[in-house]
Parts: sequence; C-alpha cells; structure tokens
Amino acid sequence: MDSTHPSHPEFWDQRYQSGQTPWDFGGVPAGLSSYLRHHPRGGRVLIPGCGSGYEIKAFADAGYAVTALDLSPAAVARAHQVAGPALAPNILVGDFFAHDFGAVPFDVIYERTFLCSLLPERREAYRNRVAALLRHRGSLLGYFYYQPPGPAEAGPPFGFAWGAADELFARYFLLVKDLPVADSVPLFAGRERWQERSRTAFALPAAPRTA
Repeated sequence: MDSTHPSHPEFWDQRYQSGQTPWDFGGVPAGLSSYLRHHPRGGRVLIPGCGSGYEIKAFADAGYAVTALDLSPAAVARAHQVAGPALAPNILVGDFFAHDFGAVPFDVIYERTFLCSLLPERREAYRNRVAALLRHRGSLLGYFYYQPPGPAEAGPPFGFAWGAADELFARYFLLVKDLPVADSVPLFAGRERWQERSRTAFALPAAPRTA
C-alpha cells in the first residue's frame, strides 16, 4: 500500500505514532461545548474520523449514544485512552464509506477535521453518505475548513473555496447556523467556521441497478 496517500490507514498511523498531529485540538472546542449546553437532549451521534476522540466523552456526558470511527488503528487506540474503557466499545476502526452502521438513522453527525482530510473529489460521496445516515431534520454540525482565495492548496487539509460548501450541500441540507471560530489550532486559524446543517426531505438519487 501507498503509505503517502491520505486514503490509506498507514498515512495517518505514521502521524499519530510520531506525534505529527497539528490538527489535534487537545480537548473539546468552544463551539461544541456551547452546542451541547443548548442541546442536552441526547440522541444518536456519529463521529467519523474521530482521531483522538476528545469529543466522544463530551457527547456521552450530554446524554448521547455515541458511535465513533476512524480509519487509523493508531488514532482509535489513542481515542480509547482519551475516552476511557466504558466508551471504548463505541470507538471503531473502519471506513466511513463502507462500514455497516445498521438501519437506524443518526440524529447528529459531528464533523471535525474529517472532511478536510479527504481528497476534494470525495466530497460528493461524503455528502451522500452523511445524507443517507441522518434522519430527516437530523443535524450535520461542527467545523468546516475554508481555503483563502486563490489557487487550491496541496493537502491535507483540503479547504473549501467560498461558496463551494453551499453548492455541495444544497438540496440535502439547510444551513441554520454559520459562525466564525475563535479557538482554532494554528493550522486552521482564521479559516474555520462552526456550521449546523439540517437534513431536508430531499431524497438521494437511487443507486444504479446492477445486472
């Protein structure tokens, strides 16, 4: 396998094992803490690309049933340590695009540094997967990374050009909150937005039939 490609677990394992994780916030960011204070209602939440998993316990403490997933075994091992043994069975090694999450839709999908780790050509697949996993009026919420005007940057992280996220999520999601982020790590400083999107009733296109 090509360990230099971000679609392979080895790419991320090497970074966690060497401590080269400039995206790691080291705790629960203010935007999520505020959200959980105002939404302590519980529900089912999915955290794809959970990394070190600081937010897992925060969701659990607010009454949510948490499922967290990461492609990197090293990241999941770290998340097990951070979240503790009681939550470790809910933190899985797996591929967000292929994992079987069961038939019950999620109420919330939390985004933090996962989407920007994906190659831009996978964004539509991400949008479709999130839309399929959320219930009607469920929430896609968290931190979305934007690149400055000009040529696209090499990544990861891969940022959105202004307007591109609106175009991607149109029809399937309604943007209900969009705020600047004051506590970003240096890698994302000045280029993150806290956003909350509500799943519309717009249906995904039917999968093509196979012969």
